[in-house]
Amino acid sequence: MQIRLNGKAYPLAEQTKTLHDLIQQLNIDEEVVIIEQNHQIIDRSRYTFTNVQPGDVVEIVHFVGGG
Repeated sequence: MQIRLNGKAYPLAEQTKTLHDLIQQLNIDEEVVIIEQNHQIIDRSRYTFTNVQPGDVVEIVHFVGGG
């Protein structure tokens, strides 16, 4: 299965079924990102329940702290 992730083709691991799984696959802390799936921002509380489908367009935006 393949999606478009941040503008590039990205193959998903077979066990990746949800946005939560995708975050785990990417080894990202979900507390510091916002995910847009097919032009809709997904509420963080729904990552575990939101399926990733072949051909989905996913944008992950990281927050970076600084001072």
